[in-house]
Amino acid sequence: MKRACALSFLLLGAQPMLHAVETYEATFESLDRHQAPEWFRDAKFGIYTHWTPSTVGEETASVGWYPFFMYQDKQVLDSSGKVKEAAPSWAYVQHVKRFGDPKEFGWKDVIKTFQPKSFDAAEWAELFHEAGARFAGPVAIHHDGYAMWDSQVTRWCAGGMAGFDPSAELEREIRKRGMHFIASFHHAHTWRYFVPSYAFDGSDPEYVDLYFEPHKFGDPMSPRFRQWWRGLLDEYIAKYDPDMVWMDMGTRDIPNELMYPFLADYYNHGVGTGREVATTVKNYSPYLPGAIVDYEKGRVKELKQKPWLTDDTMSPGWFHSLTKPSEKNANDVVDELVDIVSKNGCLLLNVGPDSDGKIPEHEKQVLREIGAWLQVNGEGIYGTRPWTVQAEGPTVLEKEGSFVDKKLEYTCEDIRYTMDRDGKTVYAFVMDRPEGEVVLKGIEASVKGMSMLGCAESVKWTQNNNALKLTFPAGAAEQPAYGFKVVLE
Repeated sequence: MKRACALSFLLLGAQPMLHAVETYEATFESLDRHQAPEWFRDAKFGIYTHWTPSTVGEETASVGWYPFFMYQDKQVLDSSGKVKEAAPSWAYVQHVKRFGDPKEFGWKDVIKTFQPKSFDAAEWAELFHEAGARFAGPVAIHHDGYAMWDSQVTRWCAGGMAGFDPSAELEREIRKRGMHFIASFHHAHTWRYFVPSYAFDGSDPEYVDLYFEPHKFGDPMSPRFRQWWRGLLDEYIAKYDPDMVWMDMGTRDIPNELMYPFLADYYNHGVGTGREVATTVKNYSPYLPGAIVDYEKGRVKELKQKPWLTDDTMSPGWFHSLTKPSEKNANDVVDELVDIVSKNGCLLLNVGPDSDGKIPEHEKQVLREIGAWLQVNGEGIYGTRPWTVQAEGPTVLEKEGSFVDKKLEYTCEDIRYTMDRDGKTVYAFVMDRPEGEVVLKGIEASVKGMSMLGCAESVKWTQNNNALKLTFPAGAAEQPAYGFKVVLE
Protein backbone atom coordinates (compact mmCIF):
# COMPACT_ATOMS: atom_id res chain seq x y z
CA MET A 1 0.00 0.00 0.00
CA LYS A 2 1.29 3.42 -0.86
CA ARG A 3 1.73 5.84 2.00
CA ALA A 4 0.02 9.23 2.19
CA CYS A 5 2.41 11.72 0.65
CA ALA A 6 1.92 15.04 2.37
CA LEU A 7 4.52 17.22 4.03
CA SER A 8 3.42 17.09 7.67
CA PHE A 9 4.02 20.35 9.44
CA LEU A 10 4.91 19.82 13.05
CA LEU A 11 3.96 23.29 14.17
CA LEU A 12 1.84 24.58 16.98
CA GLY A 13 -1.72 25.02 15.83
CA ALA A 14 -3.40 23.99 12.59
CA GLN A 15 -1.25 24.38 9.51
CA PRO A 16 -1.88 23.77 5.80
CA MET A 17 -0.75 20.46 4.32
CA LEU A 18 1.06 20.00 1.02
CA HIS A 19 -0.38 17.10 -0.96
CA ALA A 20 1.48 15.51 -3.84
CA VAL A 21 1.10 12.69 -6.32
CA GLU A 22 1.63 9.34 -4.60
CA THR A 23 4.68 8.20 -6.51
CA TYR A 24 7.33 7.37 -3.92
CA GLU A 25 7.02 5.20 -0.85
CA ALA A 26 9.22 5.39 2.24
CA THR A 27 11.25 2.33 1.28
CA PHE A 28 14.78 2.11 -0.06
CA GLU A 29 13.70 0.48 -3.31
CA SER A 30 11.04 3.06 -4.08
CA LEU A 31 13.12 6.09 -3.08
CA ASP A 32 16.14 4.95 -5.04
CA ARG A 33 14.14 5.28 -8.26
CA HIS A 34 14.52 9.02 -7.83
CA GLN A 35 17.06 10.46 -10.28
CA ALA A 36 19.21 13.58 -10.31
CA PRO A 37 17.24 16.29 -12.15
CA GLU A 38 18.21 17.32 -15.66
CA TRP A 39 18.63 20.90 -14.48
CA PHE A 40 21.31 19.71 -12.07
CA ARG A 41 23.11 17.70 -14.75
CA ASP A 42 23.13 20.80 -16.96
CA ALA A 43 23.94 23.43 -14.32
CA LYS A 44 27.49 22.34 -13.34
CA PHE A 45 28.19 25.30 -11.05
CA GLY A 46 26.43 26.59 -7.95
CA ILE A 47 27.13 28.89 -5.00
CA TYR A 48 25.99 28.83 -1.40
CA THR A 49 26.81 30.83 1.72
CA HIS A 50 27.79 29.84 5.24
CA TRP A 51 26.27 32.74 7.12
CA THR A 52 24.62 32.34 10.54
CA PRO A 53 25.18 33.81 14.04
CA SER A 54 28.34 31.65 14.20
CA THR A 55 30.02 34.46 12.24
CA VAL A 56 29.92 36.52 15.43
CA GLY A 57 32.94 34.43 16.45
CA GLU A 58 34.84 35.35 13.28
CA GLU A 59 37.96 36.33 15.22
CA THR A 60 38.55 32.62 15.81
CA ALA A 61 40.28 30.22 13.45
CA SER A 62 37.36 27.78 13.22
CA VAL A 63 34.39 30.07 13.51
CA GLY A 64 31.85 27.55 12.19
CA TRP A 65 32.21 25.41 15.30
CA TYR A 66 32.35 28.29 17.77
CA PRO A 67 29.10 27.34 19.57
CA PHE A 68 30.43 23.80 20.13
CA PHE A 69 33.90 24.75 21.37
CA MET A 70 32.93 27.82 23.43
CA TYR A 71 31.73 25.51 26.23
CA GLN A 72 34.92 23.44 26.47
CA ASP A 73 36.71 24.91 29.47
CA LYS A 74 38.93 21.98 30.49
CA GLN A 75 39.53 19.85 27.39
CA VAL A 76 38.86 19.89 23.69
CA LEU A 77 36.44 17.26 22.37
CA ASP A 78 35.63 16.16 18.83
CA SER A 79 32.07 15.74 17.56
CA SER A 80 31.85 12.21 18.97
CA GLY A 81 32.96 13.26 22.45
CA LYS A 82 36.53 11.97 22.27
CA VAL A 83 39.22 14.08 23.93
CA LYS A 84 41.56 15.74 21.45
CA GLU A 85 43.47 18.02 23.80
CA ALA A 86 43.70 18.44 27.59
CA ALA A 87 43.36 22.21 27.62
CA PRO A 88 40.64 24.86 27.31
CA SER A 89 39.52 25.36 23.73
CA TRP A 90 40.47 28.44 21.73
CA ALA A 91 36.78 29.39 21.56
CA TYR A 92 36.29 29.18 25.33
CA VAL A 93 39.32 31.39 25.98
CA GLN A 94 38.13 33.96 23.46
CA HIS A 95 34.53 33.82 24.63
CA VAL A 96 35.49 34.56 28.23
CA LYS A 97 37.61 37.49 27.03
CA ARG A 98 34.85 38.95 24.83
CA PHE A 99 31.62 38.01 26.61
CA GLY A 100 32.39 36.50 30.01
CA ASP A 101 31.57 33.11 31.56
CA PRO A 102 29.41 30.94 29.26
CA LYS A 103 27.26 30.10 32.29
CA GLU A 104 26.13 33.71 32.31
CA PHE A 105 26.50 34.62 28.63
CA GLY A 106 25.95 31.52 26.53
CA TRP A 107 25.10 30.77 22.94
CA LYS A 108 21.51 31.92 23.55
CA ASP A 109 22.97 35.36 24.27
CA VAL A 110 25.52 35.39 21.44
CA ILE A 111 22.64 34.78 19.02
CA LYS A 112 21.08 38.09 20.02
CA THR A 113 24.22 39.98 18.98
CA PHE A 114 23.74 38.82 15.38
CA GLN A 115 22.12 41.94 13.92
CA PRO A 116 23.47 42.36 10.35
CA LYS A 117 22.91 45.73 8.72
CA SER A 118 24.63 45.28 5.35
CA PHE A 119 22.87 42.20 3.94
CA ASP A 120 21.59 42.85 0.41
CA ALA A 121 19.97 39.83 -1.23
CA ALA A 122 19.85 41.50 -4.65
CA GLU A 123 23.55 42.29 -4.49
CA TRP A 124 24.40 38.72 -3.49
CA ALA A 125 22.20 37.19 -6.20
CA GLU A 126 23.60 39.51 -8.87
CA LEU A 127 27.13 38.52 -7.86
CA PHE A 128 26.26 34.80 -8.06
CA HIS A 129 24.69 35.35 -11.47
CA GLU A 130 27.70 37.30 -12.66
CA ALA A 131 29.90 34.42 -11.46
CA GLY A 132 28.04 32.06 -13.78
CA ALA A 133 26.23 30.05 -11.12
CA ARG A 134 23.16 28.18 -12.29
CA PHE A 135 21.96 27.31 -8.78
CA ALA A 136 22.43 29.14 -5.50
CA GLY A 137 21.07 29.60 -2.00
CA PRO A 138 21.79 29.97 1.70
CA VAL A 139 22.75 27.70 4.53
CA ALA A 140 19.21 27.51 5.86
CA ILE A 141 20.25 26.21 9.26
CA HIS A 142 23.65 25.16 10.55
CA HIS A 143 24.60 23.02 13.56
CA ASP A 144 24.09 26.10 15.72
CA GLY A 145 20.29 25.66 15.67
CA TYR A 146 19.46 29.11 14.28
CA ALA A 147 17.01 29.16 11.37
CA MET A 148 17.96 31.66 8.68
CA TRP A 149 14.34 32.48 7.89
CA ASP A 150 11.19 33.72 9.60
CA SER A 151 10.13 30.53 11.34
CA GLN A 152 7.07 29.48 13.29
CA VAL A 153 8.74 26.21 14.32
CA THR A 154 11.48 27.84 16.39
CA ARG A 155 11.88 31.21 18.07
CA TRP A 156 15.62 31.01 17.40
CA CYS A 157 15.41 32.40 13.88
CA ALA A 158 16.38 35.42 11.80
CA GLY A 159 12.80 36.62 11.61
CA GLY A 160 12.24 36.61 15.35
CA MET A 161 15.71 37.55 16.56
CA ALA A 162 17.03 39.91 13.89
CA GLY A 163 13.89 41.11 12.13
CA PHE A 164 14.61 39.90 8.58
CA ASP A 165 14.10 36.81 6.40
CA PRO A 166 17.24 36.14 4.35
CA SER A 167 15.79 32.98 2.80
CA ALA A 168 12.72 34.77 1.45
CA GLU A 169 14.81 37.60 0.06
CA LEU A 170 17.40 35.30 -1.53
CA GLU A 171 14.77 32.95 -2.97
CA ARG A 172 13.11 35.88 -4.71
CA GLU A 173 16.32 37.43 -6.05
CA ILE A 174 17.94 34.15 -7.11
CA ARG A 175 14.90 32.95 -9.05
CA LYS A 176 14.48 36.40 -10.59
CA ARG A 177 17.86 35.89 -12.28
CA GLY A 178 16.98 32.47 -13.66
CA MET A 179 18.97 30.39 -11.18
CA HIS A 180 17.63 27.38 -9.31
CA PHE A 181 17.12 27.96 -5.59
CA ILE A 182 18.74 25.58 -3.11
CA ALA A 183 19.10 25.48 0.67
CA SER A 184 21.43 23.49 2.89
CA PHE A 185 20.43 21.83 6.16
CA HIS A 186 23.00 20.95 8.82
CA HIS A 187 20.69 20.63 11.80
CA ALA A 188 20.77 16.84 12.06
CA HIS A 189 24.11 17.35 13.82
CA THR A 190 22.62 19.72 16.41
CA TRP A 191 21.74 16.80 18.70
CA ARG A 192 25.47 16.24 19.31
CA TYR A 193 26.49 19.86 19.03
CA PHE A 194 25.32 21.25 22.36
CA VAL A 195 26.34 18.38 24.64
CA PRO A 196 29.21 20.49 26.08
CA SER A 197 26.75 23.27 26.92
CA TYR A 198 25.01 21.23 29.62
CA ALA A 199 27.73 22.11 32.13
CA PHE A 200 26.85 25.76 31.54
CA ASP A 201 23.57 27.38 30.46
CA GLY A 202 22.47 24.53 28.20
CA SER A 203 20.76 22.62 31.01
CA ASP A 204 18.33 25.47 31.79
CA PRO A 205 14.81 24.18 30.93
CA GLU A 206 13.89 27.63 29.60
CA TYR A 207 16.16 27.03 26.62
CA VAL A 208 15.40 23.39 25.88
CA ASP A 209 14.09 24.47 22.47
CA LEU A 210 17.64 25.56 21.56
CA TYR A 211 19.96 23.14 23.38
CA PHE A 212 17.47 20.24 23.80
CA GLU A 213 17.25 17.87 26.73
CA PRO A 214 20.57 17.21 28.49
CA HIS A 215 22.08 14.00 27.14
CA LYS A 216 25.41 12.36 26.36
CA PHE A 217 27.18 11.72 23.08
CA GLY A 218 25.59 8.67 21.47
CA ASP A 219 22.23 8.92 23.25
CA PRO A 220 19.18 8.45 21.00
CA MET A 221 17.39 11.56 19.75
CA SER A 222 14.48 12.74 21.83
CA PRO A 223 10.95 13.05 20.40
CA ARG A 224 11.29 16.83 20.74
CA PHE A 225 14.42 16.83 18.58
CA ARG A 226 12.90 14.53 15.97
CA GLN A 227 9.87 16.78 15.67
CA TRP A 228 12.07 19.89 15.44
CA TRP A 229 14.30 18.34 12.75
CA ARG A 230 11.38 17.34 10.52
CA GLY A 231 9.25 20.40 11.27
CA LEU A 232 11.92 22.81 10.08
CA LEU A 233 12.33 20.97 6.79
CA ASP A 234 8.59 20.86 6.19
CA GLU A 235 8.18 24.54 6.97
CA TYR A 236 11.03 25.58 4.69
CA ILE A 237 9.75 23.55 1.76
CA ALA A 238 6.27 24.99 2.22
CA LYS A 239 7.55 28.57 2.35
CA TYR A 240 10.37 28.59 -0.21
CA ASP A 241 9.97 25.45 -2.35
CA PRO A 242 13.73 24.78 -2.85
CA ASP A 243 14.87 22.86 -5.91
CA MET A 244 17.51 21.13 -3.79
CA VAL A 245 17.59 20.22 -0.12
CA TRP A 246 21.30 19.78 0.53
CA MET A 247 22.09 17.60 3.56
CA ASP A 248 25.21 17.79 5.69
CA MET A 249 27.00 14.89 7.40
CA GLY A 250 24.56 14.77 10.31
CA THR A 251 22.26 12.55 8.24
CA ARG A 252 24.28 9.59 9.53
CA ASP A 253 22.53 10.13 12.88
CA ILE A 254 18.98 10.28 11.47
CA PRO A 255 17.32 6.84 11.55
CA ASN A 256 15.69 5.54 8.39
CA GLU A 257 12.25 5.57 10.00
CA LEU A 258 12.61 9.35 10.25
CA MET A 259 14.60 10.05 7.09
CA TYR A 260 12.76 7.87 4.56
CA PRO A 261 9.31 9.41 5.12
CA PHE A 262 10.82 12.86 4.65
CA LEU A 263 12.52 11.81 1.39
CA ALA A 264 9.28 10.29 0.10
CA ASP A 265 7.30 13.41 0.90
CA TYR A 266 9.88 15.73 -0.65
CA TYR A 267 10.24 13.67 -3.82
CA ASN A 268 6.45 13.46 -4.11
CA HIS A 269 6.16 17.17 -3.47
CA GLY A 270 8.40 17.70 -6.49
CA VAL A 271 6.18 15.46 -8.59
CA GLY A 272 3.04 17.21 -7.42
CA THR A 273 4.36 20.70 -8.09
CA GLY A 274 6.04 19.81 -11.38
CA ARG A 275 9.43 20.77 -9.97
CA GLU A 276 12.45 18.49 -10.35
CA VAL A 277 13.90 18.29 -6.86
CA ALA A 278 17.15 16.92 -5.50
CA THR A 279 18.69 15.89 -2.22
CA THR A 280 22.31 15.13 -1.38
CA VAL A 281 24.26 12.84 0.92
CA LYS A 282 27.91 13.01 1.95
CA ASN A 283 29.98 10.18 0.51
CA TYR A 284 31.19 9.26 4.01
CA SER A 285 27.64 9.00 5.42
CA PRO A 286 25.23 6.09 4.88
CA TYR A 287 23.75 6.40 1.41
CA LEU A 288 20.34 8.04 1.13
CA PRO A 289 18.25 6.47 -1.64
CA GLY A 290 17.66 8.76 -4.59
CA ALA A 291 20.18 11.34 -3.34
CA ILE A 292 23.15 12.88 -5.15
CA VAL A 293 26.45 11.82 -3.60
CA ASP A 294 28.46 14.83 -2.39
CA TYR A 295 32.24 14.87 -1.84
CA GLU A 296 33.11 17.50 0.78
CA LYS A 297 36.28 19.35 -0.25
CA GLY A 298 36.97 16.39 -2.51
CA ARG A 299 36.64 14.86 -5.93
CA VAL A 300 36.71 11.59 -7.84
CA LYS A 301 39.54 10.17 -9.90
CA GLU A 302 37.49 8.72 -12.74
CA LEU A 303 34.08 9.06 -14.38
CA LYS A 304 31.01 8.32 -12.27
CA GLN A 305 27.96 7.09 -14.16
CA LYS A 306 25.58 8.99 -11.87
CA PRO A 307 25.88 12.77 -11.50
CA TRP A 308 27.69 13.78 -8.31
CA LEU A 309 28.66 16.94 -6.44
CA THR A 310 31.64 18.56 -4.78
CA ASP A 311 31.07 21.18 -2.12
CA ASP A 312 34.14 23.32 -1.57
CA THR A 313 35.02 26.73 -0.20
CA MET A 314 37.43 29.50 -1.07
CA SER A 315 38.74 29.78 2.50
CA PRO A 316 40.28 27.16 4.83
CA GLY A 317 37.08 27.10 6.90
CA TRP A 318 33.46 27.35 5.85
CA PHE A 319 32.67 30.63 7.60
CA HIS A 320 34.22 34.07 7.32
CA SER A 321 37.32 34.33 9.48
CA LEU A 322 39.54 37.28 10.28
CA THR A 323 42.46 34.97 11.10
CA LYS A 324 42.25 32.72 8.03
CA PRO A 325 41.11 34.66 4.94
CA SER A 326 40.28 33.21 1.53
CA GLU A 327 43.11 31.49 -0.31
CA LYS A 328 41.74 30.21 -3.62
CA ASN A 329 42.00 32.30 -6.78
CA ALA A 330 39.97 32.05 -9.98
CA ASN A 331 42.52 29.75 -11.62
CA ASP A 332 42.18 27.28 -8.73
CA VAL A 333 38.40 27.22 -8.95
CA VAL A 334 38.24 27.00 -12.75
CA ASP A 335 40.71 24.11 -12.79
CA GLU A 336 38.65 22.32 -10.15
CA LEU A 337 35.39 22.99 -12.00
CA VAL A 338 36.69 21.70 -15.33
CA ASP A 339 38.08 18.54 -13.77
CA ILE A 340 34.81 17.89 -11.92
CA VAL A 341 32.59 18.50 -14.97
CA SER A 342 34.71 16.17 -17.13
CA LYS A 343 33.86 13.33 -14.72
CA ASN A 344 30.10 13.97 -14.61
CA GLY A 345 30.11 16.16 -11.51
CA CYS A 346 29.01 19.62 -10.43
CA LEU A 347 30.70 22.13 -8.13
CA LEU A 348 28.95 23.90 -5.25
CA LEU A 349 31.26 26.70 -4.12
CA ASN A 350 30.91 28.36 -0.73
CA VAL A 351 31.47 32.01 0.05
CA GLY A 352 31.64 33.35 3.60
CA PRO A 353 30.00 36.70 4.35
CA ASP A 354 31.04 38.49 7.54
CA SER A 355 28.70 38.88 10.50
CA ASP A 356 27.31 42.10 9.04
CA GLY A 357 26.36 40.42 5.75
CA LYS A 358 29.19 41.64 3.51
CA ILE A 359 30.97 39.25 1.15
CA PRO A 360 34.75 39.84 1.27
CA GLU A 361 36.15 41.79 -1.66
CA HIS A 362 38.64 39.04 -2.52
CA GLU A 363 35.83 36.51 -2.88
CA LYS A 364 33.80 38.94 -4.98
CA GLN A 365 36.73 39.40 -7.33
CA VAL A 366 37.33 35.67 -7.64
CA LEU A 367 33.66 35.09 -8.46
CA ARG A 368 33.69 37.79 -11.13
CA GLU A 369 36.80 36.28 -12.73
CA ILE A 370 35.17 32.84 -12.76
CA GLY A 371 32.14 34.39 -14.42
CA ALA A 372 34.29 36.10 -17.04
CA TRP A 373 35.89 32.74 -17.87
CA LEU A 374 32.49 31.04 -18.10
CA GLN A 375 31.24 33.80 -20.41
CA VAL A 376 33.89 32.67 -22.87
CA ASN A 377 34.02 28.94 -22.18
CA GLY A 378 30.55 28.15 -20.82
CA GLU A 379 29.38 26.27 -23.92
CA GLY A 380 31.95 23.59 -23.07
CA ILE A 381 30.70 23.40 -19.47
CA TYR A 382 26.94 24.01 -19.19
CA GLY A 383 24.69 21.26 -20.48
CA THR A 384 27.59 19.03 -21.47
CA ARG A 385 28.09 15.34 -20.84
CA PRO A 386 31.28 13.30 -20.35
CA TRP A 387 33.31 12.34 -23.41
CA THR A 388 34.60 8.79 -23.88
CA VAL A 389 37.90 9.99 -22.40
CA GLN A 390 37.64 12.31 -19.42
CA ALA A 391 41.23 13.25 -18.73
CA GLU A 392 44.82 12.90 -19.78
CA GLY A 393 48.10 14.24 -18.48
CA PRO A 394 50.41 13.86 -15.50
CA THR A 395 48.36 15.62 -12.79
CA VAL A 396 45.92 13.31 -11.01
CA LEU A 397 44.44 12.92 -7.54
CA GLU A 398 46.30 10.49 -5.31
CA LYS A 399 42.96 9.20 -4.06
CA GLU A 400 39.31 10.12 -4.38
CA GLY A 401 36.82 11.02 -1.69
CA SER A 402 36.14 13.88 0.70
CA PHE A 403 38.85 16.09 2.17
CA VAL A 404 41.33 15.42 -0.64
CA ASP A 405 41.40 19.07 -1.68
CA LYS A 406 45.18 19.34 -1.92
CA LYS A 407 45.88 22.06 -4.44
CA LEU A 408 46.87 20.56 -7.79
CA GLU A 409 49.20 22.40 -10.14
CA TYR A 410 47.99 21.53 -13.62
CA THR A 411 50.29 21.68 -16.64
CA CYS A 412 49.74 22.29 -20.35
CA GLU A 413 49.84 18.50 -20.81
CA ASP A 414 46.77 18.11 -18.62
CA ILE A 415 43.64 17.96 -20.78
CA ARG A 416 40.02 17.57 -19.67
CA TYR A 417 37.19 16.69 -22.06
CA THR A 418 33.44 17.24 -22.29
CA MET A 419 30.97 16.82 -25.16
CA ASP A 420 27.66 18.29 -26.24
CA ARG A 421 24.45 16.32 -25.81
CA ASP A 422 24.43 14.81 -29.31
CA GLY A 423 28.08 13.77 -29.24
CA LYS A 424 28.98 15.75 -32.36
CA THR A 425 31.17 18.31 -30.61
CA VAL A 426 33.95 17.66 -28.13
CA TYR A 427 35.45 20.34 -25.89
CA ALA A 428 39.07 19.94 -24.90
CA PHE A 429 40.34 22.10 -22.04
CA VAL A 430 44.08 22.65 -21.84
CA MET A 431 44.68 23.37 -18.16
CA ASP A 432 47.70 25.67 -18.51
CA ARG A 433 49.07 27.84 -21.29
CA PRO A 434 51.15 25.82 -23.74
CA GLU A 435 53.84 26.99 -26.10
CA GLY A 436 53.52 25.71 -29.64
CA GLU A 437 51.99 22.30 -30.28
CA VAL A 438 49.31 20.53 -28.24
CA VAL A 439 48.50 16.84 -28.72
CA LEU A 440 44.97 15.70 -27.90
CA LYS A 441 45.25 11.97 -27.33
CA GLY A 442 41.66 11.66 -26.16
CA ILE A 443 40.07 12.32 -29.57
CA GLU A 444 40.43 9.49 -32.07
CA ALA A 445 37.22 10.17 -34.00
CA SER A 446 37.51 11.98 -37.35
CA VAL A 447 37.57 15.74 -36.91
CA LYS A 448 35.85 18.21 -39.25
CA GLY A 449 36.92 21.49 -37.69
CA MET A 450 38.36 23.18 -34.65
CA SER A 451 38.34 26.59 -32.97
CA MET A 452 39.41 28.11 -29.70
CA LEU A 453 36.67 29.51 -27.49
CA GLY A 454 36.98 33.26 -27.14
CA CYS A 455 39.73 33.59 -29.73
CA ALA A 456 39.14 34.89 -33.25
CA GLU A 457 42.49 33.57 -34.45
CA SER A 458 42.15 30.38 -36.48
CA VAL A 459 43.57 27.17 -35.06
CA LYS A 460 45.95 25.15 -37.19
CA TRP A 461 45.49 21.43 -36.69
CA THR A 462 46.31 18.08 -38.22
CA GLN A 463 45.05 14.56 -37.66
CA ASN A 464 47.16 11.63 -38.74
CA ASN A 465 46.90 8.04 -37.55
CA ASN A 466 44.34 9.11 -34.98
CA ALA A 467 46.72 11.68 -33.48
CA LEU A 468 45.12 15.13 -33.25
CA LYS A 469 47.61 17.97 -33.02
CA LEU A 470 47.01 21.70 -32.87
CA THR A 471 49.13 24.81 -32.80
CA PHE A 472 48.22 27.03 -29.89
CA PRO A 473 47.18 30.51 -31.12
CA ALA A 474 49.96 32.93 -30.17
CA GLY A 475 47.52 35.81 -29.71
CA ALA A 476 45.21 34.03 -27.29
CA ALA A 477 44.42 35.99 -24.13
CA GLU A 478 45.55 34.65 -20.77
CA GLN A 479 42.96 32.37 -19.17
CA PRO A 480 42.82 29.92 -16.25
CA ALA A 481 42.18 27.12 -18.80
CA TYR A 482 41.89 27.14 -22.58
CA GLY A 483 38.86 25.62 -24.27
CA PHE A 484 38.98 24.15 -27.80
CA LYS A 485 35.81 23.28 -29.70
CA VAL A 486 36.34 20.18 -31.80
CA VAL A 487 33.61 19.40 -34.36
CA LEU A 488 33.48 15.75 -35.39
CA GLU A 489 32.68 14.33 -38.82
